[in-house]
Order: sequence, then structure tokens, then C-alpha cells
Amino acid sequence: MAATPQATLSTSFWNAWAWWLVPSLIALLLVLYFVDPFIGDWDGMDYTMLSLAGYPSSMALGRSLFIFGNHALYETAHWLFKVQPENAYLIFKYAVVAQVPLAVIACWVLARDVSGSIHSATLAALFVAFSPVFVLYGGQVMTDVPSVLLLTLALIIHYRGLQRKRVWMVLLGAALLGLGMNLRETIGFYAPWLVAAPFVCGWKLKRRQVLLIALSCLLFFVCAIGWFAYWFITVDHYRAIWFGWRESMRQETARHPVTLQNLKPYLAYFFVSAPLVFITLAFAIRHEWRERRLSPLLLLGLTGLFANLLLFLNYSTSVNWRYFLTGLPAIAPLSATFLIRILGRRFRSVRIAFVTSVVAVVALAVVFSLLIRPASRQFIERRAMSKEYRHRLEKLPRDAVMISGSQTIAVTYWKAIGAGEWQTIGTGGGWPGDNLVKVIENYLKDDRRAFLDTDPRWWLPCGWQRDEIPAIVGLEQRFGFRRITETIYEIRPRDDASATDRPNLEKLLPENRPEDTKKCPPLSS
Repeated sequence: MAATPQATLSTSFWNAWAWWLVPSLIALLLVLYFVDPFIGDWDGMDYTMLSLAGYPSSMALGRSLFIFGNHALYETAHWLFKVQPENAYLIFKYAVVAQVPLAVIACWVLARDVSGSIHSATLAALFVAFSPVFVLYGGQVMTDVPSVLLLTLALIIHYRGLQRKRVWMVLLGAALLGLGMNLRETIGFYAPWLVAAPFVCGWKLKRRQVLLIALSCLLFFVCAIGWFAYWFITVDHYRAIWFGWRESMRQETARHPVTLQNLKPYLAYFFVSAPLVFITLAFAIRHEWRERRLSPLLLLGLTGLFANLLLFLNYSTSVNWRYFLTGLPAIAPLSATFLIRILGRRFRSVRIAFVTSVVAVVALAVVFSLLIRPASRQFIERRAMSKEYRHRLEKLPRDAVMISGSQTIAVTYWKAIGAGEWQTIGTGGGWPGDNLVKVIENYLKDDRRAFLDTDPRWWLPCGWQRDEIPAIVGLEQRFGFRRITETIYEIRPRDDASATDRPNLEKLLPENRPEDTKKCPPLSS
């Protein structure tokens, strides 16, 4: 199968500057408008602490490229400008923001290369720029946007290497694709591209070509696994916390098993991430197959779709929408090309087809921003509270033991940057389970002061905390409590005459919070 011609080479990248500059600026302005007031998702706080320490994450392959890249940025800024740890998150967050326009431009170049049309490329770039997932996570210390940038760069270099028969570009593209798994492991779902794309681009089943494909796959694997393998093999502590992460994932998977019931949120999140792409995708695949059979454009789109389909096998996809950014850079060019062709034939004008498509993208973006804004605002405000949680901690001893529910990560964060020496009785993976009472008693015997934050916002009746709340409520029968602030109580021995306050922990039970439980995803029996 012959390769798809590149975009009209007479219209060079720089001559077409307006076509890629406008989508990239739109994306940048949207991200700056919706930028997170603090760090972002809880994972972002974890990344920030690990970036300061220069230590990989226990999640999957460690996210080492993101963490150590941030660590280098902080060390440089600290050396040059004396930036303090409490402001490091600003460096990390705006480093992600700076990658937003670059990621959109890279998506434009990839789409132009496989579609041969600046109209299709610009529409594909707008699909990405207006994706609510891209916009919201582009203003957080998260790996989503950097992974889009590295993924698209890897695909561009690899595809151009195939077209031009440049061995070094093919190998570099494969290496970057593997390295990208140290940003987000889902980039590894594009591995089939390395095997199939050469033949779709006209390569023959000859010994030299097959050996080159095998070498590129080997290079991909080494770059993907090497960093993680080094830490896993040589550092005992890292190996221990990685197995702890595995156990927490096993527990979460048991709570949210992969069933057909997950199909509804899966499709809903897929749709919301890029509505027009979702609507047209099946038609685009059928149309491209009829027109040109298995072209590079179709193969790229199918690879992106394959990546998104694999997401269904992970429980997180049913509770988090951001993972669908995985396949969007590859799927968007296919849907964009389909719309430009079909509407161009109907209106007998590519320009009208392009304008019509852009209006539809903008209209859908406005509608969905109005629909999801209340929910997104609630999540953003809740995360911003982690920034203010420091003020609650300042009212307590610097070596207090805290039971803070979902704000445990905030306590850990403020400790990591040197604001205190607090210890935590964690939630989720750090939850002591049936040993909760014993753990508290041991702290009290060691003359450590323990505190419980009863704010319902930190004890959500969904996910893992649903199982933890009854144990928290049971503490009222085992200990005495002394009120410190409106929601924080010091935990004291039962016979302490000064601990006579009632925290009324029953208010945290799911059955006493109907408004909160309505927002929970369904749990498997």
C-alpha cells in the first residue's frame, strides 16, 4: 500500500503559520482561563512532592520522565532565583501550560502529514484544543498534556522516517514512543503502530526491513522499561512501595470490577472528551476504508481507537474521564478528514466545509462547558482547599498525628516542603483497616497527640472511603474527644476527664448523606 502524500509541500510549515497558530493560541488562552488555583488532582500533589525529592512514583512505571524533568527545573530555578519548595508547584504547573500550544501544534503537524490537508489538520488541532480534558488538565501538574506532546512528536518522527526511509528517524520515533511510557503508560498502547505502519507506508516483507522493525520494537521496549527496571531492581524501598501500589490497585479493582455496567460511563466520557470525533468516528473509518483502504490515516486512527478501547479494561476509566486523551491525537485527523471531505462534497467548497465544522466544534464546546462547569468548579474548589489546609495545620502541634481523610495528601504535601513534621493515618492504600484503634492507641501511649478532621468534604461516601467511614464513626465509642476547631477534634483516652466533646461522627455515614451518595458511581455487589 503506497503511503499517503504529505501535506502540500508548497505550503510549508512556516507559510501555513496562521493555520496552526490560531488553534494553539486558543488552547493556551482556554488553559490559562481554567488554570487550577493550586496544583491539580491528588496525583499532581504526589508528583510535586516526588519532583522536589527526585524520586519516582510508585504508580506503574514510575512517571520518571515527568518527575525528574520537574526536579531538574526546580533545582535550576532554586539555584538561579532561590525559589523555595512551597513555590515549586508554580514551576511545574506552568511548565505544563507552556507545553499546551506545543502539543496542539504537534497534533496539527501529525494530522497534516497523514491527511495531506491543512484544513483537516487545523480541524483536528481544534478537536484537541477544545477538548475539556485537554483544557482542564493543561493547567495542572499532571502528565496528560506532556504525554500528548511526546506521543505526537514520536509519531511524526517515526512516520516521516518511514516515508523517507531514514533509519535513524524510525529508531528515534520508536525510542521516543517507549520513553513516553515514563510519562503515561498508556502511550504503550501505540506499540502496534511500530509493526503495522511500515507495511502500510510501502515497506516490503524483506529481511532488512523486518530486522529494522524488530530493532525499533526492541528499542521501544528498552526505553519504556529501562528506567523503571533500574529503580525496581536496585532500590529496596522503591520495590516495597511499588508492591504497595499494586495491592491498593487490587483493592480498587475489587470495588470497581470491569463489567458491562462500565460501558455507560465509558461511552459517556469518550463522548465528552471530543463530541464531534466520537459522533463521526465509525463513519470516518468506513469512509476511509472505502476510499483508500488501509491508508496511514486510517491505521493511525485505528491505533488511537485501539488505545482507547484498551482503557475499558481498567476500572479507572469508569470513574475518571481524562484517560480518553490517550487516543485523541490519532483519532482526530481521521474524523477531521471525513468531515472536510463529506461536507466539502455537499457544499462544493472545502472552505465552507471547514467553517461549518469549526462552528460545530465551538458550539459543542460552549454547550458542554455550560453543562460540566458546575461539577468541574466543585472539584476545583475541593482541590484548592488543599492549599488552604495549611492554615488548619498551623493551629495544631507541628508533630501532630492527623486523620484527615482525602486531605491526607495535603498533610503529606505540607510536611514534604518543610511546613511541619506531621504524621498521618492515611486513607486508601495507607488505611490501617481493623488495626485503626490499635494504631491510635500506640500513638497515644507514645505521648503523641492525634487529631481527627470530621469535615464531611474529606470523607466522601464513594470509592474506598465508603468502607473507611464506619471505622471512623466507631472511634466515638472507643475514645474521648476534645474540640480544637469547628471540625478538628483531638483524640484522647476514654478516661480523660477533659475530653467530653461529641464530634457526632454519625453524620459521616453514607445513609445520612443522600445528596452526596447520589453522585457516587454504582458499586458492584
